Amino acid sequence: MTPASNAHIDRKAAPAALRIADMIGKVIDTIAVTIAVGSVVVIFFALMAEVIVRYFTSSGLGWPNEVPNLLFPWLVMGGIVVGAQRGAHIAAEALRSWLNDTQLRWLLAFINLFVAASFAFLAQLSLQVIAITKAQVFPMTGLGQAWAYSALLFGFGGIALACLVNVVRVVTCDDPRTVHNTDPEHTT
Repeated sequence: MTPASNAHIDRKAAPAALRIADMIGKVIDTIAVTIAVGSVVVIFFALMAEVIVRYFTSSGLGWPNEVPNLLFPWLVMGGIVVGAQRGAHIAAEALRSWLNDTQLRWLLAFINLFVAASFAFLAQLSLQVIAITKAQVFPMTGLGQAWAYSALLFGFGGIALACLVNVVRVVTCDDPRTVHNTDPEHTT
């Protein structure tokens, strides 16, 4: 799946930094989509197994009830990272129409650097949360709650990296207004 933000780029003519940024962006997008879809699939099958076992017996497996607690944070963060990578989050567009290309390029670069720094800081803070929750264990699976909280590290780090990729895109593209052109196929 190609991120919508890359649809306008002629790969062979693009600067090396832009090609590298787009490769990193594609990797981020693929990992985040895989995590989100994988989480949904695993949650679905675990809960379906629990329902089937409860239907045919008078007791359940137990562990499938913990799967949503473990994987739902990964599902959410995977979706957030995909949105950040594709430029699909809610944005205020009014200011963009008032700026010329140079002003818009500077504004978008500043915003993405600010967001990258903010989320890199949050990623660093999530390491403390993970350390605190290591001792807390889910009773049936035996997995630590740190597993679920690790989704924060992935999400915050992924957003920071996606913003750095977007800085390279904004600085090196011909028209900063086309950095996140939305491909109709990916607008659901």
